[in-house]
Amino acid sequence: MDFLQVDVFADAPYQGNPLAVFPDASDLKATDMQTIAREMNLSETTFVTACEPEWYSLRIFTPQQELPFAGHPSLGTAWVLKRLGRLQADEVVQRSGAGATPIRFFDDRVALTRAGAADRDLEDTRQGVGAALERALGLAAGEVGMEARELGRSGRLRPAYSNAGLLQMMVPVRDVDVLSRCKPNPQMLEELGIEGTYCFTAVQAGRMRARGFWPGVGILEDPATGSAAAALGLYLAGRLGSIDAEIMQGVEMGRPSHIFLRARPTESEVGGHCHLVLTGRLEQDTSR
Repeated sequence: MDFLQVDVFADAPYQGNPLAVFPDASDLKATDMQTIAREMNLSETTFVTACEPEWYSLRIFTPQQELPFAGHPSLGTAWVLKRLGRLQADEVVQRSGAGATPIRFFDDRVALTRAGAADRDLEDTRQGVGAALERALGLAAGEVGMEARELGRSGRLRPAYSNAGLLQMMVPVRDVDVLSRCKPNPQMLEELGIEGTYCFTAVQAGRMRARGFWPGVGILEDPATGSAAAALGLYLAGRLGSIDAEIMQGVEMGRPSHIFLRARPTESEVGGHCHLVLTGRLEQDTSR
């Protein structure tokens, strides 16, 4: 079975977030997919189970479990299928465990759109969680939270959940220096009931830096997290109004990733560039 590996949200090859795509996986069982994803040992591997010129179905696996939706796997898979000529329209639909996701190709980018909503600030529902979260991220008091004026808006941003297909924790931090010092303690996060965090801060109006930590699903740090970027768009638009921004992620890992974000309160679009880095062939039958 042939596969392709692409770098997603990458301005050049060997940047961004790598993804393995198996475009002819309709005959595989879920147990086979999980075995292969563990072998590939990337943050996610995708398996295309059906494809027509204007839509496709896929399943997404980390080395440990299946996900109903993820951002960079969605974009990377669509880009591969377009490159192979199996998707022929510029606006297509992806079908996954999280339902339908519109995807469009324009210029040299690919982008997805997700509807959803951001929750209330955590301090509104769980008193004292802010201080505990600072300790769980290895930060000092007052370093979690950010003034919205850094993004050209008014108000103060605090941690909250947001959902663009996966429920994820948004954590604004004071500045880029604080972001660089984030060092999550998996046990402390688990005690707070938090699988992972998407930590972000402003660089200037329209530009942000982010880091994604998901120790609860075995990903200590992710170089680019499209689902979390989409959730961040819902979080920001719900508090500050519609927003267009660029997010850099993965800088601290040596895998710089460039995510384009456009959001309004109930809908978020994220996109970027993809680069093919290798093709391969799986030789061993997983059922043996």
